[in-house]
Amino acid sequence: MKKTCDKKTFKIVTFGCKVNFYESEAIKENMIQNGYEYTPSKAADIFVFNTCAVTLVAEHKCLKHIKSVARKYPGCQIVVLGCFAQLHPEQIRDISNVKVLIGSMYKNHIVEYLKSSERVLKADQNMRLANYEELKINDFGSEVRAPVKIQDGCDNFCAYCIIPLTRGKSRCRKKEDILDEIHRLAVRGYREIVITGIDMGSYVDGNTKFSDLVEDILNVEPKTFRLRVGSLETSQFDEKMVELYINNPRLVPHIHIPLQSGCKNTLERMERKYNLDEFYDLVLRLKKSVKNLALSTDVIVGFPGETEDDFIESCNFVKKVGFMRLHVFPYSIRPYTKAATMANKVDRTCVKNRVRVLVGIGEKLAADYENKYMGKELELLVEEELEPEGTTRVFRGYTENYLNLKITSNRDISGRMMKVRVSEKNLYSN
Repeated sequence: MKKTCDKKTFKIVTFGCKVNFYESEAIKENMIQNGYEYTPSKAADIFVFNTCAVTLVAEHKCLKHIKSVARKYPGCQIVVLGCFAQLHPEQIRDISNVKVLIGSMYKNHIVEYLKSSERVLKADQNMRLANYEELKINDFGSEVRAPVKIQDGCDNFCAYCIIPLTRGKSRCRKKEDILDEIHRLAVRGYREIVITGIDMGSYVDGNTKFSDLVEDILNVEPKTFRLRVGSLETSQFDEKMVELYINNPRLVPHIHIPLQSGCKNTLERMERKYNLDEFYDLVLRLKKSVKNLALSTDVIVGFPGETEDDFIESCNFVKKVGFMRLHVFPYSIRPYTKAATMANKVDRTCVKNRVRVLVGIGEKLAADYENKYMGKELELLVEEELEPEGTTRVFRGYTENYLNLKITSNRDISGRMMKVRVSEKNLYSN
């Protein structure tokens, strides 16, 4: 493999959530600053795997890819970090070319560990005792949209979730560091900032809570970017947060509020921190007050003890809310969680059938939402150029309410905000 000035090449493979993608970008910048050369090609001297453990499927995907690279490139060095590495280091440490295994901490030390003459295995720390590890980015590939991490960890301990153990306690980034990073990204020309975290709504720094932080971000200069909130729990919407959505058009009206189940009994067994009445009351308030509101959510199907009636109740609630996008997940047993020891596990064939039904409901709701905006003018952030249609250039991006649209132009309009009228012709699905 040809290398520039004998620099070691590296590539990063990222699984899972937006926080992982942010952290991978920070690791990439740090390695480049320390003399390593990033390569998009299949082969590299160093492979960095940022892993996920939210489901058993995610774990298998991570391990399969790591082993495949180890076999295909026996001379490479492998770095493994993230939730799967934290949860199951024993499944990784025996892979001979794994040089660094660090779990969910020490991400700022990867360069140091790579230069060490010793193999580094540090994935056995108790993440409930961890402090916030500051990572920074200055760039994110293309100057359009950039995520900014504000928080890590979770203290909710929902019955099905392993993340409080793999990511640790909730801990927050200093407000000044967040605002400085957003200022740098805005100056560089980024048109959308997506704030992200594991449990963002639990953010606190001194007297600053989450809604205060959002207000401060919206006041960062230059005010040339729109702001998207990655995900927010029902219980974490205070009055100020609702008012910000109502009154500030730069805070985009696409809101992801995790539901997990629309069945009262299932929700209680999941040990979520809200009930369906509270969820629906918030939805009604937002629908009444926020222009072009778009609600998306996550729903778990086949949680232990979920009966057919429970599933029907959950489907009916989803339809009642009218989400514009639905992320449906079959329940996955996670070790060390309460749900793992619950009785009345649901048959896997039954779970697959229920997933198929709920996905169908989600597709119908998405089509209904799109139809509601036919002929209406929205603001599109142009993110990328697609293959041309004949001699016409074609671009794609998201509107403020997260409709995925394409637009034609004779010139390069990447990174620009454009007024677009929604039609069947410009809806885009890849």
